[in-house]
Amino acid sequence: MPSIRLLALSKGFQLASVLFSGLCFYFGFSLNGNWGWLIWIAPILILYISLQVKPGKAFLIAFIAYLIGRISWLPYLMSLMPAVVAILFTLILPLIFALIVIGSRKIVLKSQNWFSSLAFPVFFTAFEWILFIFSKDGTAASIAYTQSSYLPVIQIASITGILGITFLITFFPSVIAIACFFKQNNKNITPLVGVLTILLAVSLLYGWIRLNQPETGEPLILGLVTVDESAYKEVYGHDPVKENKLTDLYLLEVSGLADQGAKVILLPEKAIIVTDSTAAPILQKFIQLAMNRQVQIIIGGTRQRPGFYLNNAWVISNRGKLLADYQKVNLFIGEAMDGCRPGNKTGIFNPGSTNEGIAICKDLDFQQFILGYSKKKPSVLYVPAWDFIVDGWLHARMAILRSVEGGFSMVRNARQGRLTLNDWRGKVLSEANSESGHHTILLGNLSVEPHPTIYAKAGDWFGLVNGIAAIGFIFFMIKKRKT
Repeated sequence: MPSIRLLALSKGFQLASVLFSGLCFYFGFSLNGNWGWLIWIAPILILYISLQVKPGKAFLIAFIAYLIGRISWLPYLMSLMPAVVAILFTLILPLIFALIVIGSRKIVLKSQNWFSSLAFPVFFTAFEWILFIFSKDGTAASIAYTQSSYLPVIQIASITGILGITFLITFFPSVIAIACFFKQNNKNITPLVGVLTILLAVSLLYGWIRLNQPETGEPLILGLVTVDESAYKEVYGHDPVKENKLTDLYLLEVSGLADQGAKVILLPEKAIIVTDSTAAPILQKFIQLAMNRQVQIIIGGTRQRPGFYLNNAWVISNRGKLLADYQKVNLFIGEAMDGCRPGNKTGIFNPGSTNEGIAICKDLDFQQFILGYSKKKPSVLYVPAWDFIVDGWLHARMAILRSVEGGFSMVRNARQGRLTLNDWRGKVLSEANSESGHHTILLGNLSVEPHPTIYAKAGDWFGLVNGIAAIGFIFFMIKKRKT
């Protein structure tokens, strides 16, 4: 019977491993979140084989496996951006993954120590940390979002940010692969398995404790509505009649939600369209309705101006006061190309005893930007949004991870996406699907109270730690090469 080592070196085993790993990545990266657990096991065979083949082959195996996985996003990316850009994005991430595997491989082979199992998660986490800082898409490429459905796992983000999730799901396969390698070389793997067991146990215990904390915040009845997309036909032509017709449609919906008991009503991104001449009278209609029905109304709106437009969100109190006039800061590339101008301020306001916040769609992709909200301890964040149909689940969950990091509840209303109410732990309490573009309503209860987190206070300390550790590993490789 062939040994594990000989089996690993056979071409058949290598090919099967690449296909298995690639398929695990492919389904694990799916936009619906159903197979996120596959990310935990996807790299195991690739890391194991990389320790037993030459660097060039290890690089090729890692690149192909990860490329198969990232192809799952290619049709989605091509619907958002030019084909060349989408293809480059699809190729660059596998290239970086392969380089990380090569670097980790070298450290394991040079050190022959259980501590080398940290190399792969440290390099991967450090890469994401750097990516978050410089990417125009913020945190969108993080593998942490694949775990959004697993509430005990994602609670670690309240301490480390989502980079802690990334570290966990890359440390696990690294330990398993290196433990198998050490075992066949008759090395003691007890410390290695022990560290993994303790880390997972502590993380999951913390998650369980956090999830079982009682709700003490003030219960709030919320209403969310998106009208049928057909209502927006030809409404962008600076026609006051059509702008007012769309406004009246939403006013009717708001009244209906107020009749059902909603105290706060959120409309989606770009729900209404105004110009300089129609902005004041249209907003006045909502102000009057807010006072008459004693409801707080949050409106996502497009404000068209000569040569450009603004993506705004207006918060109107139940007394008719304009609490916030927020301008979207982080624009989607299509908005920038269409002439939208970004804002430069966060949207924190105070309607009563605690702070609340307003941000718009793409803003929630940017961890550092939302950290500015978290530091002001909001009890709830309202998010008008507009998604791209197939990414409804994913984009909603990306936003929800900001709740876990910052310790606040979230109300998110997306055209052609998901309408969600979630608590400060990322638990979705109510959800509706508007991906079809049809009229959608969500009415639900949510407890709102600030729950300040370590991450909100300390920021990206965990990313910095991994960045320093990565530099240490690089120096170790250089030193070993010289000696």
